Amino acid sequence: MKKKILASAALLVALSASTGAVQAANILQTVGRHPVSRPLTSVDDLRAMMQEMGNDIQDGMRRAGNVDLFPLMQAHIEQNPQQISIVEYQPGQHIDWMLFRRYGQGRVKVAKDVTWGGKSSLSVFEFSIDKNGRRYTFAVPMQCGNLALKETAPAPVVQQQQIQQVQVPVEVIKYVDRPVEVIRQVPVQVNVPGPTVYVPKEVIKYVDRPVQVPVQVIRQVQVPGPTVYVPKEVVRQVRVPVNVPGPTVYVPKEVIKYVDRVKEVQVPGPERIVRVSGPTRTVVKKIRVQGPTRTVYVDKPVIKEVVKVKEVQTAATCCESPFHFVADGGYLRQSEDAEYGIGRLGVEYVLNPQFSFLALAGGAAKVNGDAGADAFLLDFLVQYNFFQCSTNGATWSPFFMGLGIGAWMTNGEDDVPSEDSQADFIAELGLRLFGNPTTTSVAIFLEGRVATDEIDELDEYGRIGGGLRFRF
Repeated sequence: MKKKILASAALLVALSASTGAVQAANILQTVGRHPVSRPLTSVDDLRAMMQEMGNDIQDGMRRAGNVDLFPLMQAHIEQNPQQISIVEYQPGQHIDWMLFRRYGQGRVKVAKDVTWGGKSSLSVFEFSIDKNGRRYTFAVPMQCGNLALKETAPAPVVQQQQIQQVQVPVEVIKYVDRPVEVIRQVPVQVNVPGPTVYVPKEVIKYVDRPVQVPVQVIRQVQVPGPTVYVPKEVVRQVRVPVNVPGPTVYVPKEVIKYVDRVKEVQVPGPERIVRVSGPTRTVVKKIRVQGPTRTVYVDKPVIKEVVKVKEVQTAATCCESPFHFVADGGYLRQSEDAEYGIGRLGVEYVLNPQFSFLALAGGAAKVNGDAGADAFLLDFLVQYNFFQCSTNGATWSPFFMGLGIGAWMTNGEDDVPSEDSQADFIAELGLRLFGNPTTTSVAIFLEGRVATDEIDELDEYGRIGGGLRFRF
């Protein structure tokens, strides 16, 4: 288990550091768990399997990309059974691809880049076919009938020795003055020197029984690795909230009151000449007529109150931490008949109100289905928070999205795509039920994930689901 976790972690680091993903070979340790047919004991059983399951095997070779070889392979098995041999593959033998059926049922599938990693040798039927200057070597394990392409190599060029026929006169008669001597010549075939042909010193004879083939044992040796300098002590800088004095604010204790004082006054009227009659005479004189009434401002001091200002200290503010605790709970369904309950814990680092980084660790427990296995999860995501515009200005939208990569680590079979440990691509779309990117919030999210080497088989091995996310 530790080795698998370390291998998956190394694969995750490689994916994070570059855009190209490197896929390790599938290690096949046992056969017979996901067979294409029943065990085979003879070449006749192999021929019967090809007749019975020809359509399924042709479909599997189509998925492997070599369907054009199926007619030649089927004809070779039927017409040249003497060229099919039984060979023992030793641990470490590489195979380009191998067909299998999950638990012996359903559609035939293909596993690529396979290495035999069993504790003992693997008995297989082996044969080769040539096409377009290439030789394709096929192998069929006797225990499970899983057709496999061992390797592809240039086809050998065979140079044949040419024999030239020379016609010699059948009979030549010599006439002389003595008894005739008849020389009789018989036509014979002679070998004319042709090109040089190198013949192997020993030739393996293939029969319908195991043949002992010399095996070269490869020994693994430990090669010194590069020197790595590890710091003795790492100083970690932590942001600690501190109280800093706030700015000085002058608060007026009392406010000046300005009061307008007004009054009504009599405005002098214009002068007029009038006739005034007295007891003895009439007199003409100039008088001032009373004018209209007007309201005017009184030029008097306004009432003022003393303004008293005091100096107060505002409350200190603390810097907000960029780290937040995150907890997920939800459900995932795998297309290949498996359901999981997931739980993750982690932290969120807020780069700015729109972007943040999430690091989550947890597990996926299989709750239903025949495929898949329990898994440990280690996920890294980049989250983007949307804005929305309104008449009141820009505000936070409840929607967010995330993209990232993760590790799906299991104890399942490495040669079964639905059970092996792998690196995943992850995509999320979420909706906040309350809160915003700067406060505590609760959100629902949809999540989809697929292995980096199974993108072309998303309909079979992809996982999709959703859940709740709590942020504190």
